[in-house]
Amino acid sequence: MTDDSSPGSAKVIDLRGLACPEPVLRTKKLLDDQSVQLIDALVSDTSNVQNLERLARSQKVSFEWQAEGEFFRVLISRAGTARETQKRKTPGTDIRHSHKRTSPSLANLETKGSEIGTVILITKESFGEGDPDFSTNLLNIFLQTVLQSGHRPKAILLANTGVKLLAPNSPFAQVLKNFLEQGTEVLACGLCVEFYGLKKVIAQEQITNMFAICEYLFAADKVLSP
Repeated sequence: MTDDSSPGSAKVIDLRGLACPEPVLRTKKLLDDQSVQLIDALVSDTSNVQNLERLARSQKVSFEWQAEGEFFRVLISRAGTARETQKRKTPGTDIRHSHKRTSPSLANLETKGSEIGTVILITKESFGEGDPDFSTNLLNIFLQTVLQSGHRPKAILLANTGVKLLAPNSPFAQVLKNFLEQGTEVLACGLCVEFYGLKKVIAQEQITNMFAICEYLFAADKVLSP
């Protein structure tokens, strides 16, 4: 895997085959260089496209993408996106402005150091350690209690086996759906989702990356991890 960086204000980077969150981290490193006006990136799948979209939204920069055979081209620009994109457009392809659902909470992370309220981080299918069935039931009771008490965490972040809470047959599916309906973001680590074979059963808009999870945790004024 090699990165091809072009001179000047445009950077070309090949992120295909890299595991999450490496594509986001490499792109963020380029964005940190204020002299870079345009990033032209190749990624392997739609999950990486959405992860880079979230990054672009949080950094207040323009975002476009197009399918290129088995891969995807992402264009991230500080200014003049349409004009720059038109110059780079391949005949017969369709550059698209992304209109997928993006976490509204992520917009609150644009201001460094801003507090976004309470975030719940769940990294397993149980509340603490103990009898497996009892501990699973206890976690469900915890989430139901938070919901019914009127507390509204900004986000519930799921990682490691915690992502299994979003499986359709999970005993937690209904309470997490209720949180969503009340305006709480429920997001699962994409690397974990893929590892546990849940990519086909978890809604794409609920899959995020470790970079975004870290941004939530650092911006929160309180993090709960049962």
